[in-house]
Parts: sequence; C-alpha cells; structure tokens
Amino acid sequence: MHRYRSKSVSGFSVKKIYDEVHGYIDLSDVEIKIVDTPYFQRLRFIKQLAVAWYVYPGATHTRFSHSLGTTHLMGLVAEKLAELGYIHSFEDVQILRLAALLHDIGHTPFSHAIEPFYKDLLGIGHEEITRMIILESEIRDILNYFGYDPKTITAIIEGRYKEPLYNQLLSSDIDVDRMDYLIRDATHTGVTYGMIDLQRIISTLVVDGDGNIAILDKGIDALENFYLARMHMYKTVYYHKTVVGYETLLRSIYEVLYRYSNDTLLPKSEDDLKRLVESGDIVLWHDDWLTGLITRLYKASSTPQEVKELIRAFLFRRGYKVVLEESKFSNTALDLENDEGIKKLRNIMNEIERYVRPYEIAMFVDDIRIIEVDPHTAPRVILGNKQSIPVFQIENSIIPKLPRKYHVKRLYALFNVWDKVMKLIREKGLG
Repeated sequence: MHRYRSKSVSGFSVKKIYDEVHGYIDLSDVEIKIVDTPYFQRLRFIKQLAVAWYVYPGATHTRFSHSLGTTHLMGLVAEKLAELGYIHSFEDVQILRLAALLHDIGHTPFSHAIEPFYKDLLGIGHEEITRMIILESEIRDILNYFGYDPKTITAIIEGRYKEPLYNQLLSSDIDVDRMDYLIRDATHTGVTYGMIDLQRIISTLVVDGDGNIAILDKGIDALENFYLARMHMYKTVYYHKTVVGYETLLRSIYEVLYRYSNDTLLPKSEDDLKRLVESGDIVLWHDDWLTGLITRLYKASSTPQEVKELIRAFLFRRGYKVVLEESKFSNTALDLENDEGIKKLRNIMNEIERYVRPYEIAMFVDDIRIIEVDPHTAPRVILGNKQSIPVFQIENSIIPKLPRKYHVKRLYALFNVWDKVMKLIREKGLG
C-alpha cells in the first residue's frame, strides 16, 4: 500500500486498525487525526442499520466501522487507478480517501429512521450536515493543517467535484460506499446472498474512454452478483417489513419529541444544527442520546399517554406490524398520485382511522432504484473490442433483465390493535 506523505508535516506515521470485514486497515497521519476527533468518534454510537437489530440481532455494527471500511476500499481502488494513470497523483488518492472517511460523518441518530423527518421538514439531509461538520469544526482545521482543502473534500462527497471519476468512486451504482456496506451488512445480518466478490470487482475496475468508471467484460459475473446482492438486501434487510415498521415508529416518536421536547440536543431548525456543530455539542447527538431521552420520557409522570404508548411499543418490541402490502418490483417509477396500490391503501387507512387512534396506524411508501438506467451516469462495461456500453445493455447477462425499481407500499398497525384492524379488514371486505 502506498504511503501518503503530508505536504505540511515532515515524516509519516501510520496506524493499523483491525476490521472484521477487511482485516487490517492502514490509516495515514491526517486520517488518524480526524478519526481521533469527537466528531468522528460520534459514529461509534450510530448503528449502520438503525433498528435492524430488532430482526437481525447481529446488526449492531456502526457508521464508524463502515467509514473505515469505505476508506480502505477507496485506497485500493484509487491506488490501482493512479497506477493506470486515471487518478492524477497519489496526493489525489489521499484526498479521495479523506472523502470516503468523512462521507457519513453527518448522519443523524438512527440514520435513515430519522433523516427523512429532517429532509421533509427542513430540506436537510445527512449530506448537508456532513458539509457543516467538515467546514465548521476542528476537522476543517486538521485538513487545512495537513494541506488539504475542506471544500474539495465536500465537493467529492456531494458529487460535484470537477473530475467526474472522483465523484463516481464515492457515489455511483458500483461505488466503494456500496461495496463496503453490502458485504458488511450481509456479514452482520447473516444474509449470505448479500455477499459480493470484492476482489474480482476491484481487479476488473477500470475507466472508459470518456473518463467514466467501468468494468472489464471478464468481471461481468461479479457485477451480476453485485446487483443481485443489492436487490436481495433491499428486499430482505433494508426494507424488511418489520425493520421499516420500527423505523416508522421511531420517526413518529421523534416527531412528537420535536414538538414537545426542549432537550438542547434536539435541533429544530437549520440554525440549531449549525449551533450544535459550532459548539461541539453535536458529538453527543447519537443513538444512545435518543434512546436515553425516550427512556426518561417513558418514566416521567408528565409525559402524555399517547407518547408513552409509542415509546412502550418501541422499547418492548410491540411496534407496527404489516396489515396489508402492495409492494412489487417494477421497471417504471412509482406514481405517488395515481398508483392503484397506493390509492387502495389510503382508502383502507381512511376507513380504519374511524375505529383506531391516528398514531395506531401508519402507511409507508417508497420507490427504490435497483439499477441506474441513465446512460450518462450508469456504470459501463468495456467489451472485448474496447467498446464501452451501459451495464443495462449487456447482452448475455441477467443485468438487463433485473427490475429497475422496487416499489414498497405497506399499511401498518400497532401491535396492540393489529388483531382489531385485521378483523375490521375482513368484516368490511377491505383487503
């Protein structure tokens, strides 16, 4: 492995961290300084798969280990492409590694369970929080001290850097982020068909004539497995009916906290988020903080009964259970306004709400992309004649036959009223 010499500090130090997926991971001097900050250490307290441990008990791994793994894979891929002349210098390899290291530093407590709340309310996702942390904390000072531009790092993370290849390595269908989380999540959930052939993918990864990330045709089998693994993981882990039910429940609890809690670590505006970053208090904004807060509220006599019921359902695994499901794979985008499945679930929900309390029933809808079909951004395959084509146009491959989308459409009811709701559906012929 190449060692990256700092522009501002003479000499080079390296630390090895043992990772359960990749083995020993080497960190450079600037990377060590960043990992040692409280901002990065916060990721030890944010689980990679939010509440998936309700279904897969081993899924307690963290954003911390995933970020290190993504950095390791970025180093392997970027060094290879540097040797082939596609990455301009080994200093750029270090820049890419830093982007990989920091790409998840802005995740909220319980990640994807809570982030849609802030996205819908404030238009802010973890990418915006990541930018705040990199540009407004001691991480900015560390990057500057070692001679790396923080704005360059954020540009790569956000996919707007001047070199499209650099963006694609961290954000594309076959980027190093996906490579790490697929195999890491499969390892911890035990879902073996989520495993991928990392070695084969990386060894056949190249750049086509237009400067885009591509796979040699001898890597097609590994690429097929990659897409199949991702499709299976979406269905059986990331959008598992029970996992989504508990994420939805936790989001409902957070919405109540947002309205009624005065906890100083609960940001209610973009300015609040900025203050958390600038003061350093954001390092305490993680899964354990939220779990502690809802536990205290559960014990408090002044907490409204509705809130206590939601918290009890979450803490003691009495959460939302699927009542009806209209999910399916598809080759077209989900029409949120006109889809018949969504209309059906909405009508049933409206009818059931006459007999249960509003928070006892919930609807979840999402449209998940399985394969990128935009020929300008989709990964490409270089055939034997050196021609480059999008992955979804490969002949004699299962990739073009895979569904483009996974439409998730579900109606949930809390555990304590599930039997009642199911009886109502049967008696009224709503199913």
